[in-house]
Amino acid sequence: MKKPIIFLLFFGIILNVYSVTRLDNLKLELISATGLKRVLILDELQRSYWKIYPQASLEFGIKALRTSTEINNTIQQAQQLQNIAESYRYLDNYNKAIEYMIMSLTKAKKIDNTNLQIAAFYYLATYNNYIGKNVVAFEYAVQALDFYKKHKNHPGLAKCHFIIAEIYYALGDLEGAYQNFELSLVQHEEFSNKSSFALTNEKLGEIDLFNKNFQIAEQHYKTAAENYIAIDNLESLVRTYEALGNIYKETGEKEKAYVYIQKFADTNEKLNQEINNNRLLFNYEYYNIIGNEDKALDYFKLYTEHQDSLKLVITQEHVETIISDIETQHKMEKAETTKEIDKITKKAVEQIEEKEKAIVQLKEESDDKQRIAKLENENKRGQIENLQKQREDVEKQIAAQKEQKKVYILLIIIVAIVAILLLVLTIVFISKFRMKQKHAIELEKIAKTDPLTQLPNRRAVLDNIDYEIARFRRSAESFTLVISDIDDFKQVNDTHGHDAGDKVLVALSKLMTKTIRKQDICARWGGEEFLFLLPGTDCEGGKVISEKIREKIENQVIKYKGFSVSITMTFGLCTFTNDLTIDECITRADKALYEGKRVGKNRIVQFRNLKKSRSSKI
Repeated sequence: MKKPIIFLLFFGIILNVYSVTRLDNLKLELISATGLKRVLILDELQRSYWKIYPQASLEFGIKALRTSTEINNTIQQAQQLQNIAESYRYLDNYNKAIEYMIMSLTKAKKIDNTNLQIAAFYYLATYNNYIGKNVVAFEYAVQALDFYKKHKNHPGLAKCHFIIAEIYYALGDLEGAYQNFELSLVQHEEFSNKSSFALTNEKLGEIDLFNKNFQIAEQHYKTAAENYIAIDNLESLVRTYEALGNIYKETGEKEKAYVYIQKFADTNEKLNQEINNNRLLFNYEYYNIIGNEDKALDYFKLYTEHQDSLKLVITQEHVETIISDIETQHKMEKAETTKEIDKITKKAVEQIEEKEKAIVQLKEESDDKQRIAKLENENKRGQIENLQKQREDVEKQIAAQKEQKKVYILLIIIVAIVAILLLVLTIVFISKFRMKQKHAIELEKIAKTDPLTQLPNRRAVLDNIDYEIARFRRSAESFTLVISDIDDFKQVNDTHGHDAGDKVLVALSKLMTKTIRKQDICARWGGEEFLFLLPGTDCEGGKVISEKIREKIENQVIKYKGFSVSITMTFGLCTFTNDLTIDECITRADKALYEGKRVGKNRIVQFRNLKKSRSSKI
């Protein structure tokens, strides 16, 4: 029975030694390596040191970046910038991590490397979310999501929906968080990753538990537990068992609650043993790597002692043999300096002996002086003792007063600290609340604004139309909808390119926004179509405003790369009435627009005039 245990222990030790030996071998290869081979060795060293010694990892990353620059390998430059960013993340310097990841993204865009761009977007979303820059994180996450959708990368889509859910969660939007966690879960149907699948289920269970949806929360947590068991993730399993215990306590199922509380306690104990064991082994490897053999030896002794207490090591005789070999080797390495140490020690001893002789001589002189003083003052001893007693009494009184004063001061300090802490907590709470409100408003603005023209989008203008309908129901004040379309816009794109088309859209948007009234809304309805909402305006008033816009556009000349582009637009109008739904009103305005296109463009057509075939052309 002992032989298999002995074999397993030695096999484990050999694996640990191999890890260190592998790094030493890489360092030896690095001495003579050049070009791309040197970059790849530095890359492997950097990744190996991320968790063990992040500062060393950063140094290897900088060397790899320098070498890839010397050989003019742009792909490796972008990759090493990402690796350096990760090293800064392990050092908890997220600002530096973001700086280097942005540099990597710039390089990746320059060489049009999709994989590096996607990775950079995802990392930037993760970094910014960690330091509380939720809006910035959201923008990067959405860009990564677009790339993953384009390439149908299901693991990437799962990751992106997960980080977007985390952003919503941080902003207090549990509904948005839940939807994105579910979207992440859907993507897991296309690939297998038990770790992320379990974590996503755990997050959904956490929100369900908060909302007191105990049955659904139970299902999510049990699914998470099954997968954590499969991958032996004790830390996450502890959280899951604790949550299941709380669910059964809330639902009054005491027996089930007891079972999961016991599982939580047993797993937590096992986790603590594993953490302690890994900590000792990590310290042994760390000090061995940096060359501190004394510390490495100390932690190796503690590691073997801990293994023995868990009955996972061989007999004490084998452990002592291993430790003895290490100590012998350590002593042999220090043997060369023994003579020098002896000389220093001998010299130090001589100096100490000389100082001791001088102290003895001074002491003898002091004793003589004390005897003389004693004889001279023997008659006054009684008086001195009385004075000393009085002095002691006074000192006790002063000491008591000082202690009392200290207590009063301490109480005042405690009250002041508590007051300051309460004030600081209040300020922090208010600040975080305002920040979350601000982020929510910014996200809402992003969702309702067209990114090219900065005009309200379809969703935003429909919200405003709903408000006008409610106002119409209260006050019977009508409003008019105008749908306009750029004439022959395809010809602009075909002749001058899509960049010219974008410039035309932006220029027209600015012109129309300046021309309309303050209460009017101009929105991008789709493509080259725009929708105007004119509150408190009948059909004739809508025609006047539309004509004003049409004339300004007709007289506007847009410059692009030395070319002059002239644009006209056609407008269709319909006024909302009691017998219409909003969809019918929009459809009528759209029909009026297409009638204007049919009969010659650059004109304004009112829906009520369609049957009489009248139109206005300037």
